[in-house]
Amino acid sequence: MRAIEPNRSRRAASFAVAAAILVTATKARAADWPIIQGTEEGRPERAVVPFGFVQVTGEGMLGSEVTGLTKPPLRAHEGERPTFNAVDSGGTWGFAVRRARPGLRGSLPGTDQRVSYFLLAELGTAPIARNGPALTDANITFSYVPGARVRIGQMKMPTLDEGTESNPVAAEWISFSQPGAQLVAESRVEKGAYVGGASGFRDVGVEVFDSFQWGKVALSYAAMIGNGRPNALEADGPKELAARTTFSWVFSGKRSDPHRQELSVFAWGQRGERDVDGLRVQRIRSGAGVHLEKEPFRIRAEVVHAQGALFLGPSPPFAGSPLVVSPYGRAIGGYVQARIRVLGRVLVGLRYEELHRSTENETALRISRGLSPMAEVDIGKHVRLQATYDARWLMAPHASPDAKTVAAAMGDRVSAQATVVF
Repeated sequence: MRAIEPNRSRRAASFAVAAAILVTATKARAADWPIIQGTEEGRPERAVVPFGFVQVTGEGMLGSEVTGLTKPPLRAHEGERPTFNAVDSGGTWGFAVRRARPGLRGSLPGTDQRVSYFLLAELGTAPIARNGPALTDANITFSYVPGARVRIGQMKMPTLDEGTESNPVAAEWISFSQPGAQLVAESRVEKGAYVGGASGFRDVGVEVFDSFQWGKVALSYAAMIGNGRPNALEADGPKELAARTTFSWVFSGKRSDPHRQELSVFAWGQRGERDVDGLRVQRIRSGAGVHLEKEPFRIRAEVVHAQGALFLGPSPPFAGSPLVVSPYGRAIGGYVQARIRVLGRVLVGLRYEELHRSTENETALRISRGLSPMAEVDIGKHVRLQATYDARWLMAPHASPDAKTVAAAMGDRVSAQATVVF
């Protein structure tokens, strides 16, 4: 096994310090998601409960083609639209059933809800179903040992907030943050192309978890060992380790409430190995943050660090280019987001995000920034209408003039989405 190279740029260290200061001063969304998703606590005892949700999304890219390229090989892409200025189909706007997830959940009769299951499939166009319909979750939870529930099967890993929360209920921005999407969510790449669907923040394995509350103080933990990828059976080789802990001050609500009012601090880590172009390297991800849910406000800040098996996307960033994964790449990013409920069913908010990618190599360094206002209208209990505008910037401060030209072409994105939960 090869070790990750220890070099870290001063710029990345500076960003880490700034992000850490920001995290300690801010707060965000909260809920005990491992309890909510997979146990039947707080629900009537039933053996089979159909559930699910559908999200229909419209998306448009406002960026243009790249002009002014001077040297090969980038000169060959003069007048083309970069992949970051296109939707999945390669066009500039369109509609898609982003997620269509029917499922079943329940508890086994005669077990006093100590044995429960959670089954969910993806029939939409989300990356986890890149090769067609796929299972997202298929797990069984045993709640016999006080303080140590055991979950086996395919499930969400205990990592960042965006990965653990329930998207149709909790996600207030249509797209994941750049740190979450680029550093934690994973797609396997071989010979410059995707292999299978994306991870969807999930893995197959065994998780031990639970939560405790003493008056207003709550503590939760989760630790998981898995294969390192969902929808796969690996009999040997190194396994993936992930763990998360959260300390909360609860204003009101039970741990089975997805909108429990609380102030929390959390930390998590993930470690495994990947094969990158014949090199066996470590893939390490970690993060920390703080969050507040106290109506009418929800505020969250989180910082994410990554090293090893760093996905860089197509290189150069034009259609048909091979996908690249940096074996020893490093990155650090973070985001701050806040929303307020106004007029009862109307919510408005703002998110700022920043990502420094390939910090170990000045020439390859890319800095992404985004500012995203959002609006949401809740139509009844089970229907949400959302709109997000993503102002985006990409910089290549030490790259070639052509690379800077390509980076400067990044445009904004506008999205609208309807979610129905059943």
